[in-house]
Amino acid sequence: MAAITKSSVKIRSRWIRTRTIIYCVVVIIVCFGMIRGSIFMNRDFLSDPSEKYGLLSSIPIKSINNNNEKANSNRAGAVVVSNNINNNQKKKAVSSSSSSKELEIEQPKQLDFPKSNKDHFHNPAAVDNREEYIYHHTLRSSAGKEGAVVLDMLMGHAFAYQQGAIYGGSCGEGNDVGRDPENSLIKAIGLQDFIQFACPRDLESVARKKTVPENSYKQDGTRIFNPEYMDKMKSVIRYPVKQDSGKTNIIVVHISRGKKITPCRKALHQGYEPYLPNKHYQLLINKYTKPDQENKVILYSQSEHSFETFDEFREKGYELHIDEPIDDVWRAVITSDVFIMSRSSFSFVPAMAVSGSTSTTVVYTPYWLQPIRGWEIVRKDIQAQSDAEFQFLKLSCPKYIHHHQKMN
Repeated sequence: MAAITKSSVKIRSRWIRTRTIIYCVVVIIVCFGMIRGSIFMNRDFLSDPSEKYGLLSSIPIKSINNNNEKANSNRAGAVVVSNNINNNQKKKAVSSSSSSKELEIEQPKQLDFPKSNKDHFHNPAAVDNREEYIYHHTLRSSAGKEGAVVLDMLMGHAFAYQQGAIYGGSCGEGNDVGRDPENSLIKAIGLQDFIQFACPRDLESVARKKTVPENSYKQDGTRIFNPEYMDKMKSVIRYPVKQDSGKTNIIVVHISRGKKITPCRKALHQGYEPYLPNKHYQLLINKYTKPDQENKVILYSQSEHSFETFDEFREKGYELHIDEPIDDVWRAVITSDVFIMSRSSFSFVPAMAVSGSTSTTVVYTPYWLQPIRGWEIVRKDIQAQSDAEFQFLKLSCPKYIHHHQKMN
């Protein structure tokens, strides 16, 4: 009995040791599996250190000026911040933080209207250092009068400067709403930070505000753009670099056409005929063509109600842009070598903008808007040939033909 009990105890002891070994093995296997799974599930453990810390990749950059992000995106010449930074910056970024936190770099601030006029177009000495904002009523106009609206704004702007005041904007009875065509023109010549459609309600200031009547800033006409004001304008416009400068002579021509711009109109407009014949423009193109350079002639006009066709210009190989977006015309003028004006406000404004550029020749045919200093006035012999052509075209007007038929 005793022998049987001793043997049983030995067998039981062996089984306990075996079971313990098996349990330990299982535990080791399970632990190894958990460690292995943890290793392969952790991307940071197996990933390239450069992916986590940006040692070999660019670190994203964003502007901290989020409040003005939408406004700045609509301004010309917006600052573009590159996503690439140099190695020294990357090392500093890694040493300061091991995370992939975005660097924040402040962009240069855009000009803030109307403070821009206070900074660049304000002569406080004229009013004993008094700060006063001047507004004027937006010119009522229809399609085709966008140039006249912008010219009116510039005259109000010049008037404010000469009065020692600050130009606050153009407004009045809803006329300052829905002005996308005019805004595109203003942007085309780089003055969007200085002339805008805005009313006194848009200005948070304790400074004095007043709206001036139209006759206050129009009594001197375009003579209001005196040399001092033009020098100020020259200082704020950033003229683009011209391509192929010195190799190609770019002549931009604006030919004003329309229902009321015809040799058949009954009366003069402020003492002048708005219509200039095709021959007038051709004579000027011939004058300003340079024989020792490649000449590129670009014409802009409208097809609707045009008394003369443009076939003769097309046959000469000129580049014609008919009925294209109006701001394209002003952009082309800014980069031209020669700009031949029509008798219109639409021609006057871009010609005024390039007056500060020493590389653009502005060719002016006398009319109701007085020229800016430095423009070249069309010679009298060319004007005489143009007038003779105008009288010849007038013979083909329907009313003239009908009148002579009745006489006969």
